[in-house]
Amino acid sequence: MKNDNDALIGKIYETALSPGDWVELLDTIAGWTEVEEGFPIEQGAAESALVPGPAPRRAEVEGLISHLERAVRSSSYMHALEDRTNVLNAMYNQMPWPMLMLGEQLQVLESNPVAQQVLADGPVQLRANGTLSIADRELKQALERVNRLAEGRDTQLLTSPQDGISLLCLPVQKSDAPGSIAQVRTIVWVLAGHSVVTPSPEMLRSVFSITEAESRLLHLLCKVGNLQQSSQLLNIKISTARSQLKSVMGKLNITSQVQLVSHAMGHALVQAARLPRLQDEDEEYTVTLADGRVLSWYEYGDPKGRPVLTLENQGASMPDHTVFEDWYRERGLRMILIVRPGYGISTYKRNYQFKDLGRDIQFLCEHLHIRKPPMAAYCGGGPYALCAAALYPELFDRLGLLSTTLAGDHLELDKLEPIHRMSLQISRRDPRLFMLVGRLGVRGVQKAPERFYKMLARGMSASDQAVFNNPDLLARTIKRTRRGHFQGARIMMEEYLNHLKPLGVDLKQITVPILQWHGETDGIISIDGARHLAADLPNVQFRSFPEQGHFMIYELWQDFLTELLELDAPASA
Repeated sequence: MKNDNDALIGKIYETALSPGDWVELLDTIAGWTEVEEGFPIEQGAAESALVPGPAPRRAEVEGLISHLERAVRSSSYMHALEDRTNVLNAMYNQMPWPMLMLGEQLQVLESNPVAQQVLADGPVQLRANGTLSIADRELKQALERVNRLAEGRDTQLLTSPQDGISLLCLPVQKSDAPGSIAQVRTIVWVLAGHSVVTPSPEMLRSVFSITEAESRLLHLLCKVGNLQQSSQLLNIKISTARSQLKSVMGKLNITSQVQLVSHAMGHALVQAARLPRLQDEDEEYTVTLADGRVLSWYEYGDPKGRPVLTLENQGASMPDHTVFEDWYRERGLRMILIVRPGYGISTYKRNYQFKDLGRDIQFLCEHLHIRKPPMAAYCGGGPYALCAAALYPELFDRLGLLSTTLAGDHLELDKLEPIHRMSLQISRRDPRLFMLVGRLGVRGVQKAPERFYKMLARGMSASDQAVFNNPDLLARTIKRTRRGHFQGARIMMEEYLNHLKPLGVDLKQITVPILQWHGETDGIISIDGARHLAADLPNVQFRSFPEQGHFMIYELWQDFLTELLELDAPASA
């Protein structure tokens, strides 16, 4: 027994250094925590998660938890360093000012996206071969002196009056690490010059909350500097221009035209260097709830179409609704994906339960002026939707459940795929084990998501494996996971533990028609468990699919929505 414990302890600390191996640690701990003969594994999930194990093993579990806590502290330190690097990289990539890393001969070793965007021309140019062209010879010579440390190691601000440009230069300590980082001598920010442009009326209206007419006038004032000429260009009376100018100055608490123009031009650099929105970036909308929390959502399809609410899976990785964007528009559907608290930018709330989301959904519906929309929930969104339908009978006019996860007694340990079976097993043995291994696992998934999804697929059906073997769907899954975990991944572990407890609502109180679809080869939620849930639901139409697994959403989502929206709603609706 001691040798087994020593090997397990060694594995714990190895995983702290190599978090990508966390599934192997999960497997090892799951085997170690297998209950001894006579321990009631059939016990209800809520009870077994709270009842201590047999006395002879309890001290060993506490010792294991102690080692896991130390390993997590070590891993957390490395995780913090990695995240700090990621934050700095994000700042570097999203900074609205050109930033250059220069080598010995002013060779540009690295530059941020904005530098490549705005240094294409002007007094400072970044050429395709990485060379830097500086029109002002004296400015270039001054930069060369800074780069060879002739001016010391302090930060230097270089200016070119003739070009109206400023360079903020930071000499850096030479690195002994391999690669281009060892060649970096100076970091340079380009702060003025070519980047100073007239701010657009749209930007002025957005930034200063002024009217459209006022923004056009202020734009021309920044451009020509003369109120009389600006009024002529706008074809308005000078008295009207003066009135608009006075209104803008009052709104901004500014007392002179010169001060106003200077204030507006101060935003021009950011506008000029603003990163364009990526074509594939979904827009996340927000509303502030009554308790001050933020709830976010996405919209797809026809903005004026029939509203349909939807909830995504546990982990917020599926589906990518942009796949169905054209179909939504063709069918006249306005799909509203609600981001659950803790995911995306919806405010995390401690001890948030499945039954708590209904009130937030109700607030959002009132905010969007939507009355009794359909709800279509996938996977981990299912328990939330069930609770909302039971507690708020007037919230939805129908409810769809596709591959829904289960809570409480509907879970069947022996019918789960390996990763979920092992996670559930150690959770029932002691929730602390799951949370600690989960913290190691989170870092592993963040560092090597492809590896995690391949391991996840290994224990699943052929249809589910096909989803993760599809490079496009895998890339979409990883992208959505990263967007969903903007506030960290703790919510995913907390949701997992919530599945060990009963829902806490009477499902018989649901009055709307329910459509429930489930794959018979689902390795995460067994078909028997899904059938048991269906037996507890009123007004349910249940269908199973022999060749489908848990991730059948990309193949069947359109058919599922079509059938859901054709259900007969109650006469009172």
